[in-house]
Amino acid sequence: MDLGPRLTRVLGVAEVRELVGGHQSRVFRMVGPNGTPAVAKVLDASMVNRVELDARLDVTAALAELDPRVCRPLPISGQLVTELVAEAQLRYVICFELADGIPPDPARAADAERMGRTLAELHSTMRRLPPSPLPLVAALRAVPAERLPTGEVNQLLHGDFNVGNLREANGVVRIFDLDDCGYGPPAFDVANALFMVLFDDFARGNAAIYETFRRSFLAGYRDASGAVL
Repeated sequence: MDLGPRLTRVLGVAEVRELVGGHQSRVFRMVGPNGTPAVAKVLDASMVNRVELDARLDVTAALAELDPRVCRPLPISGQLVTELVAEAQLRYVICFELADGIPPDPARAADAERMGRTLAELHSTMRRLPPSPLPLVAALRAVPAERLPTGEVNQLLHGDFNVGNLREANGVVRIFDLDDCGYGPPAFDVANALFMVLFDDFARGNAAIYETFRRSFLAGYRDASGAVL
């Protein structure tokens, strides 16, 4: 399905270019109507809870107001969600600021520490938001209640904080892809970031990178949050 021409008409832009990636959507780069570099995500409506989608976009917009490192959703014709029918299927189109820069390098201690600080600061900002109707992050919804960690405060989480959802430029780490944001213990985001690096290193047979990342990432998170990990 060639969505490019359809998107240019629906979004009112001159051109779109599909990007590699996006496990839950097709992702396109574009220049928004106001000249802002942006990305458009096309979601299969049958796979999306619209109430949760709207809540996530509202949360992301509010979060970006408090922390400009978060890529904010961009309205098109005043709407954060644009409907598009392709091949007789309803799609939702959502647009965000584009994060320029390069992904942090988990093999560099300084990058890993900066990632840890960034996550701790993001968690702190998320605690300032009013309660949202979002549920637990998806990964925790599959865990029996008796196996969930006890004694930890549930709060809003990124849900998929990892190297692939960050871009760094001039010492600033931009944060995007809050498609999985929801509630849970902060340790979930920490563990997810660690696991993603561990998985990549296991697949490549290089455990040394993970050890460097783990020490520096946790040190950065502890320093910025005061948490005991």
